[in-house]
Amino acid sequence: MPFDTALALKLVPLYLLVAIGFAMGKFLHVKSAEIGKLTLFVLSPAVVFKGFYSAKLEGAMLALPFAVMAAACVVALLAQPVAARLWRDGRERIASFTAATGNTGFFGIPACLALIGPESLPYVVLVSFGFTAYENSLGFFVVARAEASWGGALLRVLRYPGLHACWIGLLLNATQVKLPAYVPQTVDLLAGGFSALGMMIVGLGLAGITRLRLDMGFIAFTFAWKFLVWPALAVGFIALDRAWLHAFSTVGHKVLLVESLVPMAAVTVVHASLRNIHPDRAALAVAASTLFALVWLPVVFGVF
Repeated sequence: MPFDTALALKLVPLYLLVAIGFAMGKFLHVKSAEIGKLTLFVLSPAVVFKGFYSAKLEGAMLALPFAVMAAACVVALLAQPVAARLWRDGRERIASFTAATGNTGFFGIPACLALIGPESLPYVVLVSFGFTAYENSLGFFVVARAEASWGGALLRVLRYPGLHACWIGLLLNATQVKLPAYVPQTVDLLAGGFSALGMMIVGLGLAGITRLRLDMGFIAFTFAWKFLVWPALAVGFIALDRAWLHAFSTVGHKVLLVESLVPMAAVTVVHASLRNIHPDRAALAVAASTLFALVWLPVVFGVF
């Protein structure tokens, strides 16, 4: 299909970043845990704040990120007890976290631009905000529970800068507060490094593999949620919207379908590295899902 070539070319920079991260881990012995802290606690909140502060939220578009966040929370809560029956070593937390989100930004934006066109950008940005809001709230709590009690995990969420970046950015947006120019400029500089480091961490995780061990159970679980459950939810909502709600255009429907087919989020490896929950297996799963999505996404998109 012609879409395969176009999408592959759009994603070449991402694979190069993974390769750079792999080289840094192999030859410079850079540790993913420290890079992960920088990404999760500094760069990620900057991305969240920038998104909610600058987004144009009105009409049905206002509800879009919150609807996506709600759907992600429901999926995480459904996936967690299933994963808990399979693992008891922390993988159940990583699996339930990543089942509810995806690489909607680094992968989803170029994929939508390649398959739909520039008119898709407003929709894909707001969808990505919804998933990011989940990652910085319930998603962070789900992963924190791997090493903390309910109270301890909740306290970690309340201390997490990303959560506060969400509501502060949204509040400033709603009240139309204009910040001094140096504030958004600083945020832009921080946010610009997030995508690069996020993909490098996948490479760092791959560099830490001493023996190739494909965790087929983990891969099968996450693939089922990412590439079967989410597309089914998207197709169901699109049918409902066309028949009854009439909230979004055809472009919006296409974006929802594409974003439901993106691979696992790179931040999965960040959480696995910070908590030492099989980061090598998480990196392999993320890399495998990215390769798989390159084929699966245009095929499903073409069918629907």
